[in-house]
Amino acid sequence: MSQLTAPSQSITQTRSSTTWRLAGGLAIAHLVMIFAAITQEVMVEHNTPIATLQAKFGGADLTRVFAAGYVEALASLIMVPAIVLLTHSFGNHTETGRLAAQTFLALGIVYVAATLAVGFAPGAAAMYGAQHGADVHTVAVVNDIRNYGFMLQVALEGAMALALAVAALAEGIGRRWVGYGGLAAGALVIVGMPFAHNAVDMAWMVWWLGLAVILLRGPQSA
Repeated sequence: MSQLTAPSQSITQTRSSTTWRLAGGLAIAHLVMIFAAITQEVMVEHNTPIATLQAKFGGADLTRVFAAGYVEALASLIMVPAIVLLTHSFGNHTETGRLAAQTFLALGIVYVAATLAVGFAPGAAAMYGAQHGADVHTVAVVNDIRNYGFMLQVALEGAMALALAVAALAEGIGRRWVGYGGLAAGALVIVGMPFAHNAVDMAWMVWWLGLAVILLRGPQSA
């Protein structure tokens, strides 16, 4: 019996290790692609003067900006398998952990869908319109759909951090950074989003990077 059990345990450990490291690699790839893309994009915040908006959008290189937007869209798609793998890694042993992990999964899917639908499409339409005769005030309204959509996406990030933090604490895995760190990051994002959405978004990315590093180290014992 022991001869059969040992190989089975080894296979299970190997699969678990592969799951964690693959999730970590995808999480880091997401960040790398995001930062690479935004260096080539043109983003105009809400309340930007109309003349400045027209100058930025009207003078942008559409090919370069749209290519960068496509890379950022791919970065969002990469999050889907990362989220699924994280759900599997942090929701296996307790009922609370499973429910929290499933909540994280649902929030993550909503986050990706919102990013693709409300983030990229209006921004691209606004920039294209600015260079093809659209009224500048209409361009500003369409661009603000993207701006306000981004703010709501940041709120989703905070909810995701809170859900995964509850799962980590319930499962007793990664309690320090994923658990307590996730609670702190999630609360900061939820509370701070209406006042400084860009700053709290960066705070969430720091937490996400730390999570990715932990995943790359391999499974932790409960």
